[in-house]
Amino acid sequence: MKKALAIGGAVLGALLAAALVIFVFFPGLPTYFKVRHRFEHTDEKVPVFATEDIPGDFESHTLRGLRFSAPPDWKEYSSIEGMEPNSYHSDVGDTIFITHGDYSEDEENYLKAQETLGSGYDMWSGYEYDESDYRHMFASLGTELPQSYLSLRMLWYIRDGFSAKDCIKLRGRDKKVFLELAQVKDESIREEDIWKIDGDGFTAYAGQITGFGYEGKLWTVNVFPDGDENAYFMASIKCSDEETAKQMISSIELG
Repeated sequence: MKKALAIGGAVLGALLAAALVIFVFFPGLPTYFKVRHRFEHTDEKVPVFATEDIPGDFESHTLRGLRFSAPPDWKEYSSIEGMEPNSYHSDVGDTIFITHGDYSEDEENYLKAQETLGSGYDMWSGYEYDESDYRHMFASLGTELPQSYLSLRMLWYIRDGFSAKDCIKLRGRDKKVFLELAQVKDESIREEDIWKIDGDGFTAYAGQITGFGYEGKLWTVNVFPDGDENAYFMASIKCSDEETAKQMISSIELG
């Protein structure tokens, strides 16, 4: 009996030692298994966009600092007569609309509006934790995040910035934050296909929205110029022909 107890104690001691090793060196291992079990897309990275040749009859345009080419029937359009055009429309109602902005200025204007108007929309309402929690989790992964308007920009870091194994060494709340972002990533992939573009002087993410009733006919291209973490362009392209949309996206350059 004593020998059996000794063997049992040795086995228990080995199990406790193994558990201690896991706790010390791999505290996020249970979270890893949860992520792998619940979400199928956590390990996916953003693929490279396959550029298309630009047809010879496409015409080049520049709108709000972004240059692109479009079929000859796409004409400039202004929602207010006499004002600078803000989009181009085709004969069949397809459109491209471009905005240009600065994330630091956008966030400053948002905060001023909140202060003037009182409580209203919270930029973090779509997330479970505070901004500091997301910054802490990414810092634990060795990722430095931009300082301005993180709630709008974090998608790129989720879609292209981590995989399930990254949570193995996370501790405390970082593990819960990772689990939430793994879910956000999984849902995002189901609603929008994204490709990465390494352009001349910029990085861009082209997204084809497959959910929300758009059936792949709406594209967004977020363009981030090199050397300026706050500047951005966004082109929204509604196009019934996928090949034409891809050709237009392939033509995008900084103006």
